[in-house]
Amino acid sequence: MLDAFDRFGNGPLSSLVAYDAPWQAFHLGGGGVVPYLEAPRAAVAWGDPLCPPTVAAAALSEFAQAMRDEGRGVCAIAVGEATAREALGLGFSAFKIGEEPRFDLAAWRRPTGNRGKKLRWAVNHARAEGIEIEEYRVAEGRDSRLDADVEAVVAGWRAALGREEPQSFMRTAPLQGAERKRLFIARRNGVAEALLACAHLPAANAWYLEDVVRVSTSVNGATELLVVEALARFREEGAASASFALAPMRGVDDQLDRRARVIGSVLAIAIRGFDRRYGFRAIARYEERFAPTEWLPRYILCRPALPRPATIRAAVRYLMA
Repeated sequence: MLDAFDRFGNGPLSSLVAYDAPWQAFHLGGGGVVPYLEAPRAAVAWGDPLCPPTVAAAALSEFAQAMRDEGRGVCAIAVGEATAREALGLGFSAFKIGEEPRFDLAAWRRPTGNRGKKLRWAVNHARAEGIEIEEYRVAEGRDSRLDADVEAVVAGWRAALGREEPQSFMRTAPLQGAERKRLFIARRNGVAEALLACAHLPAANAWYLEDVVRVSTSVNGATELLVVEALARFREEGAASASFALAPMRGVDDQLDRRARVIGSVLAIAIRGFDRRYGFRAIARYEERFAPTEWLPRYILCRPALPRPATIRAAVRYLMA
């Protein structure tokens, strides 16, 4: 599965297959894979299939038929628009769940003028308060001191979180699979205050800005400085793009599937639960201040078209456990 990710994994959330979870692999021709999680009467596929994009929808259809033969309904979470459009003609329903901010690093620059005033103030304030950025590349050698700093920032963030954090593969775990990541640490007077963990997407020559966390006493603007510094370094080193995490429910009024209203009503309880836990609007506002080059739609696909209760329960179980 990791080999297929390195060859075909263009979607940022596909990088989570490197995390500990009860992943299953449905094998396709040419070394491709559909990563999925099993439940008694359902299968939850994760992201676009790890295969050439031109055959992704057909791969999902093959996977759904195999699961149907086992008596399982299927949903595929965080699938891109091209796959979703083709899947509609293959018996799937599609529900847009949000948008993913992408930075074209050849063209992106920090926003200026009124559009960039919040980001400009945050970055300047962090620098004026003495925030310095240190990079930690685990692939070049493990450092117990830096490991401890990363863990201290995450522990401080958790202590101030005010809500329960998922324990599934969706949890914040910057040191898990760290050999495939670059970690940026914000320090003031030598003390770590904030952290950005970025996962590599080799197939896209890109980076996924996966975890951004800070302790409650961190200087305002520390995380913004981390993001700006990381994007600048990736651009200088020739990376093609970078992406933030999905901003759930952004742009969901614009749907591909006429059945989306019905599907949305079926998913409503799960969506409200996610919103209480993650604060969707706050995520979108934070990401918007960096002025991404584009916002890419992401979808949940279901087959049968009206998702079974068992399928919804399986998706909620894995996302919120």
